[in-house]
Amino acid sequence: MNYNNPFIKMLETLANMVIVSFLWLVFSLPVLTVIPSSAAMFHTTNKIIFGPGKGNGVFKDFFASFKDNLRQGILLSLIIIVAVLFIAEGLWTGFQFHKVSLWGMAYFVLGIAIAFVFLTTLVHIAPVLSRFEAPVSSILRMAVYFAIRKPLRSVLFCVLFLVMILSVYAFPLALMIVPALYTDLIRGSLEKDFTVFTEENGLEETEEESEENDEAQETEADASMADMEERFSKERK
Repeated sequence: MNYNNPFIKMLETLANMVIVSFLWLVFSLPVLTVIPSSAAMFHTTNKIIFGPGKGNGVFKDFFASFKDNLRQGILLSLIIIVAVLFIAEGLWTGFQFHKVSLWGMAYFVLGIAIAFVFLTTLVHIAPVLSRFEAPVSSILRMAVYFAIRKPLRSVLFCVLFLVMILSVYAFPLALMIVPALYTDLIRGSLEKDFTVFTEENGLEETEEESEENDEAQETEADASMADMEERFSKERK
């Protein structure tokens, strides 16, 4: 079988997306692990399925990323859960009083604005966690920074996120590929911003990323050497 066939490669990519989506679902079941699980999914989708490690297995990479981000991810999950409860309570209170007085209307509008900022920040937290090693407070600040850096893109991400939720609601089996699909749709733009941010701030790559880049370079070097040897062999003949 020709594994370089475009159709075979497409099937392999789809299979890996299903595997990553399933791993994300299983590891997110405790709820408190949804952020580290999402970070692992972003990392695996970006670096292994569509990145420099394309063609490698996804299980080992997902588990390693999940383990690395577990402690901070749980803290972030707790913060997000508490924030969701406060925002939901504020919105409900504002909705009850928005017709009673001008202050009630202002309170409701403020709650909507806070909810919007929170949602745009939320979709950036897992990607930021997967890409940078930093304290939880710094992860949150960077998520806010990337959210407001390109507000229209952030709105698009939120709309896309809601569309994916609705698609799963309409077709539950879509959950087996939608998480990885959503990650693939947002990763390209975010990765460009992450690279620019890293260069602008003189940040170093994490050890894991350095190893991945080294492996990618070694693979390219081996391929180039093999091509050169084959060409020289043909010339000698």
